[in-house]
Amino acid sequence: MQTLSGLRLWVTRPGQQAAGLIALLQAAGAEVLPLPLLEIAPPDDPAPLQAALAHIEQFDLAVFISPSALDAVFAHLPAPWPKNLPVAVVGPGSERRASALGVQDIICPAVQFDSEGLLQETRMQFLAGKKLVIFRGNGGRELLPKALQERGALLTIITAYQRQPPRFDLAHLNAQLSSGCDGIVISSSEAAQHLFQLAGDKALQALQSRIYFVPHPRIAQTLIALGAKQVELTNAGDSGILHGICQHFTKPRQE
Repeated sequence: MQTLSGLRLWVTRPGQQAAGLIALLQAAGAEVLPLPLLEIAPPDDPAPLQAALAHIEQFDLAVFISPSALDAVFAHLPAPWPKNLPVAVVGPGSERRASALGVQDIICPAVQFDSEGLLQETRMQFLAGKKLVIFRGNGGRELLPKALQERGALLTIITAYQRQPPRFDLAHLNAQLSSGCDGIVISSSEAAQHLFQLAGDKALQALQSRIYFVPHPRIAQTLIALGAKQVELTNAGDSGILHGICQHFTKPRQE
């Protein structure tokens, strides 16, 4: 049964991360518009990444903040990932990507898919004197690095990629809004900010009236602060987002 038949949904993830969710939504009958709100690019200075990968075996644990970090690192890995080097990730999307890349020992939160959830995992508690490397994009939250350092970890932070604003302009955004939009999937607070910063007055009002599907409360809070009137919180991961969207559009309407 094509639960989402007749609906036009926007998926705003970076192109490299959107294919799985798009396929699920299309299989459920939706027309999907890929509209990346973040572009993933190499770091300005690749030397620190290259140096870390040349001696990756020196670390006791590698932390990847996103699937993009995994892709950036494994694209430049000079040798197979060391079998005895565990990988820590913050969500199911990264866990699946790490597994697909051949990583055998993966630490991932069981319930809360963010930095706070990862920090609650048993294997993240006793890190005094351990050498850790964090692979991430430019900027980002400092909660995880700070907490790991407070636990005594010897931390190396590597910018494996950089996030850039979307390439489309206001005219393209207005054209897509005119073509119809029944819901927008937003996967990061930064992406939400890019979308609303791009909008002019007319587009801003249209965006604030749309339905947003987000996998984390922090993204929902960002959208509400930007004026969004209807934000639906889904579970994490492609299947969790699909389930939340299907549930929204099939639940009985209140008269």
